[in-house]
Amino acid sequence: PGLNPALLTTTRADARGAAARDTMADVWCFNVDAKFERNGIVSSNTLKHVELIDASRDKENARAGMNHRVDALNASAKRQWVLRFGGDKAANDMSVGHIKAIYGKQVKEGKLTIEDKANVKVLIQALPAECARLMKTLTTLKGQPPAQQKVFLASLGCCVKCEAKVAERRAKHEEKQRKLIAAQLEQAEHELAKKRKREQAEADREAAKAAKLSAQLERVERVKAEKETMEKAVEAKRQKIEEEKRNAAALVETLREEKEAVAEARRALKEEKKALDAEQKEVDAARARIESERRRCERDQEKLNAQLDAAKATAASLETARKAVEKESASLEKERERRETEAIKLEEQVKATEAKRAAWNEARKFKEEEAAWKAEKQAAAEHRRREAAAKREEAARRKAEREAATAAKMEEKRRKMEEWRAEYERWQRTGEAGTSPPPRPDQSSSPSGFYGTGGAPKTKSQPPKQKKKPILDDDDDDADGDRANDDDDGPASDTDADTNKQPDSDAAADPPLREKDEDPAVAARRAELERMQKEELQRQAKERAAREDADRKLRELEARRAKTKKAQKEMMDELRRKQEEEVAHREHQQRKTAAEAKIRQKAASITLATATDAIYDAHVAAYERLRSMDRITEANIPWPIPSNVLLLTPRDDAAARKKKIVRAISRWHPDKFNAAFGAKLVETERDAIMARVRSVSDAVIELRQVIN
Repeated sequence: PGLNPALLTTTRADARGAAARDTMADVWCFNVDAKFERNGIVSSNTLKHVELIDASRDKENARAGMNHRVDALNASAKRQWVLRFGGDKAANDMSVGHIKAIYGKQVKEGKLTIEDKANVKVLIQALPAECARLMKTLTTLKGQPPAQQKVFLASLGCCVKCEAKVAERRAKHEEKQRKLIAAQLEQAEHELAKKRKREQAEADREAAKAAKLSAQLERVERVKAEKETMEKAVEAKRQKIEEEKRNAAALVETLREEKEAVAEARRALKEEKKALDAEQKEVDAARARIESERRRCERDQEKLNAQLDAAKATAASLETARKAVEKESASLEKERERRETEAIKLEEQVKATEAKRAAWNEARKFKEEEAAWKAEKQAAAEHRRREAAAKREEAARRKAEREAATAAKMEEKRRKMEEWRAEYERWQRTGEAGTSPPPRPDQSSSPSGFYGTGGAPKTKSQPPKQKKKPILDDDDDDADGDRANDDDDGPASDTDADTNKQPDSDAAADPPLREKDEDPAVAARRAELERMQKEELQRQAKERAAREDADRKLRELEARRAKTKKAQKEMMDELRRKQEEEVAHREHQQRKTAAEAKIRQKAASITLATATDAIYDAHVAAYERLRSMDRITEANIPWPIPSNVLLLTPRDDAAARKKKIVRAISRWHPDKFNAAFGAKLVETERDAIMARVRSVSDAVIELRQVIN
C-alpha cells in the first residue's frame, strides 16, 4: 500500500524483459579430442571439448555459459570468432579468421586437421558426425553471408555431452533472474518509503523555519520600535543640550558685560584654567606654553578686570596651537603609513628578485643536466655501435663455422653413400636369395603419427609409393576471403611445399631394385636440391633473426626515447610547479598584507580614546550587576560604545590597553558569556543577545591582533 503503481509496473516490465533476453542465449560446442602440432612437434596433451566463442563478448559473460544471443547475430563476418580447445582449465584458443587450411579428407573416419596462418595445426579426432558438424561450422563462418551464418548458428546448438549441463545452467540462470526481480521490487518499495519520509521531514523543517522567521520578524519590529524611541530620546536630549548651550552663551555674554561681578569672573577664570590644563595634557608639544600661560593667569588673578581680555586672547592662541599640533600629528601619521607602504613594496620587490634568481638558477641547472644527458646519450650511442660491430663480427664467425660444419657433414654423407653404393652393387652381383639389400644411410622409417599409422621399410615385394602433394581441402566459399592472406605468406608456403616434397624426391632418388645403378645426373640433381634447400632455410633463419634484432633495437630505442621524454616532462612539470607555488605564495602574502591593513584601518575607527576612568568604572559596575539579576534582557546589558569598544582613555598606555583587552575578552567571549549568564537570558531575545555578543567579541579580537 502507498506504492506508485506506474513505478512498480515499469520495474516488473524491465525485470521480465531482462529475464527474457537472458533466456535467449545459447552455447555452441563440439565433443571432440584435439592435439596441437607446432613446428612439427605434436603435443602430448589431449584437449577434450571445443567451444565456439565470440571474442568481443568473451570478457563480459563467456564464463556464464550464455555468451551468445541468436537474435543479436548481425554482421557475423566482422565478428572475431574463436575456437577454444580444452574448456576453462586448460584453454587453447584459435581464431577462425586466422585459419588457413582445413584438411577434411578423413572426416568420414572421424579425423579432421585445421591449420592457421602461423603453421600451427590442430589434429582433431571424434565421431564422423561431430567432425562434419565442426567442419561445416568453420566453412560457413568463413565463406557464407551474414544472413546464412545467422540461420546456421541458430540451428547449431551444443554437443550431446553438454545438453544436460546447459539445461541446468539455464534453470539456475532463470532462478537467479526471478530472485533479482523480487529484490528490485523490494528495493523500489523501500525507496518509495524513504521518499515519503524525506517529504514529511522537509515539510516539518519548512514549518519550523516559517515559525522561526515570524519570531525573528517580531523581534526586528520590536527592536525597530525601541530604536525609534531611543532616537527620539536622544533628539530630545540633544535639543536640551543645545538649549543649555544657548543659555550658557547668554550667561557668558552677561558675565562679560558685568565686569563688576568679580566673583563670577573668578569662577569663569578657574573654569578656563581647568580647560587649559586639559588641553595641555592632550598636546605635548604646547605643554610649556600652556604652563606659562597658566602661571601668568595665576599671577594676574588679582588683576582680573584688567587682564580679562588678555586671558581670552591667550585662550584663543592656545586653541590655535592645539589645532596646529593636531595637524602636525595627522601629517606624521600619514608619513608613517607612507613609509609602511614603501617598506611593504620593497619587501615584495626583494621577494620577486629572489624568485627570479631561483628560477634562473633552476633553468641553468636544467641546461647543465640536459647537456650532461646529451653527452651520456652520445656515449651510449657510441657504445651501442661498438656492440653492434662486435655482434656482426661474431655472427660472421658463427656463419663461417656453420658453413664449415655443413660442408663436413655433406662430405661424410657423400662418403657413406659411396660405401653403400659399393655394397649395393656387390649385393646385386652375388644375388643371394632370402637376403635383404643393405639399408640406405639416409633412409629412415616414418614415425608413428597421431592416428596410429607409420611408415615401413621398402622391399622388393613392396615398391615405394609415390607421395601426393597435400591438398587444402577447404570449401570454395572461403577461397576468395583468404586468397589475399595466402598471398602474403607466399615464401613461407613455398618453403613448406619444398619441405613436403623432400620425402618424394628422396623416395624418387632411392635406387630402384629393377635398375642396375643410379643415374649420376639424378644424384647430382638431388644433391643440388638439398644444398639449395639448406641455403634457403639458412637465409630465412638469418632474415628472421635480422628482423627480430631490428625490432628489438627499435623497441629499445623507443623505450629510451619515451623515458627521456618522460624525464624532461617531469623536470618541466617540477619547474612549473615551483613557479606556481612562488606565485601563490606572493599572492598569499599580498592578501595577508591587505587583510592586516584593513584590520588596522578598522581598528583605528573603533579605538578612539574618548572615555574617562569614571565611564570605564561605571561600565564595569553595570556589568557586575548582571550577576545579581534573575532575568536579563538586551536593554539590561551595558553594551560598549562602537567607536570605543575597550573604553580607552587618553591616559592609557600599552600595558593598560593590553589589560583592558584581556578583561574584555573574559567578559564578551561567547562561551564565557553564555556560561555566566546563559540561564538568565530571556528566551525571546537570546539569539539577538548572543549575536551582539559575538560581534563585540570579534571586534575585541581584531583589536588584540593590531595592538599586539
